[in-house]
Amino acid sequence: MKVSLNFLVRIGGMLALAMFGAYVGRWLSGPNPNETQILATRLLMLAGAGLGLLVTPRLTIDPVQNLLRRIRIVPLSEIFLIAIGALIGLIFTVLLSVPLAFLPPPFRNYTPLLVAVLFAYIGAKTFAIRKRELSDLLLARRRVSVTPTDSDSPAEHAAASPRFYLLDTSAIIDGRIATVSQTGFLEGTLMVPHFVLAELQSLADSGDDLRRSKGRRGLELLSQMQQNQNEVLPIEVVNIEVSGATRVDDMLVVLARQCNCPIITNDFNLNRVAGLQGVKVLSLNQLSEALRPPVVQDQHLHVLIRNEGNARRQGVGYLDDGTPVIVEDARHLIGQSVEVVVTRLHQTQTGRMVFAQVKNGTPSEEPQPAADSQSA
Repeated sequence: MKVSLNFLVRIGGMLALAMFGAYVGRWLSGPNPNETQILATRLLMLAGAGLGLLVTPRLTIDPVQNLLRRIRIVPLSEIFLIAIGALIGLIFTVLLSVPLAFLPPPFRNYTPLLVAVLFAYIGAKTFAIRKRELSDLLLARRRVSVTPTDSDSPAEHAAASPRFYLLDTSAIIDGRIATVSQTGFLEGTLMVPHFVLAELQSLADSGDDLRRSKGRRGLELLSQMQQNQNEVLPIEVVNIEVSGATRVDDMLVVLARQCNCPIITNDFNLNRVAGLQGVKVLSLNQLSEALRPPVVQDQHLHVLIRNEGNARRQGVGYLDDGTPVIVEDARHLIGQSVEVVVTRLHQTQTGRMVFAQVKNGTPSEEPQPAADSQSA
């Protein structure tokens, strides 16, 4: 039969408090107790046993479990800084132990212990409050210490510090992460937590057609990216237990803080929540918006026709960034600023070309006289 730790702790607490109750009863009864005192001693022993059976787990197991749960959530760097703060507090206590030893009894017996606990708490609390500033300071010193020397190449130092990215469910379903990883703008490893994979599987098994298609699309994309790891970033499915969180978004934020890596997502709410907790987020939607063409179809532009086009009766103008605007039937408008309507965009390896036509067939400035149009 398997005996749980909770049961053993309850039995131990029951016996300990029962013995304590019996000791208190005998101490109050004296050397020759009467029947009433013996009964009171037994009642104290039973009360101690019952109290120990009820409250021992809350005084022992629950605090330890809460401490372990918090330790799992708190990053290792923060625990290291808190330990350093407590150690510095204890060092100050050692320096004060000499003058405290000259105090009269009983102060010299208990004061050093109280001062040690107080200084250790102050040091740990100070480092916990200033953890962000201290972490930035340590990282800055580390960057200085690992600066490439003349004999070391930058590529070797870049390879020595791999980068990891956490993939969210929305980014996987979106599918653009595969194309982005092929461009070479991201370097490192894409990590897919097991709970994200489980969410994709639950979507793929959903009874709703839309949710089922999204889940299957995400699983197929991950399978294709794993098969083509030579062309895209490597993908690693990690099975890391995240305590203290039940929702996928919350677990992603906790895991990102533990691993000190950004999250790739399209979820607006996750972007906001992670940003408030100091986690870096890479949004594919924001990237797409930043790379959106400055000119779209049916947009009205004012351009100066500067040159002749290659085709018959074409005029060529330029945007502020140098993008050529090829205007149909605008050869006779060279040197004039006209209002045009974008008809289509053409992307080439050397850049973008904009095709347009004159709005209403007349320039926006310096319109042609009626006599000229009639003679034409």
